[in-house]
Amino acid sequence: MNDETQPVLPVNRRAIISLIAAVLTALSFCTAVAPIPFTGYVCYPAAVLFGLVALVTGVTALVQIRSSREEGRTHALIGIWTGAIAVLAGGCAISTGILLFPRVLALVQQHIK
Repeated sequence: MNDETQPVLPVNRRAIISLIAAVLTALSFCTAVAPIPFTGYVCYPAAVLFGLVALVTGVTALVQIRSSREEGRTHALIGIWTGAIAVLAGGCAISTGILLFPRVLALVQQHIK
């Protein structure tokens, strides 16, 4: 048998942070759907924030991984994809809220009269 082993390459720290932020993003989205009052007001913004962190740290991790001999490419890609989806979902929700606000306001005013 050969006793020589290949050296274990370290995992990029930003890739790990990106993966953790991606998991927190998914947990925040799932918690926001829970039938507990007002969780959406806290969990959706938290999910978008964690998604932004996952996206930014994932991209910087990929840049660092390309220039060094570190592992963690998969971790960074998971963070990038999860972060991008969370940021896009948050942007769609904000856009929908802005577009529907005048109609909701008119409906409330009609109901009050």
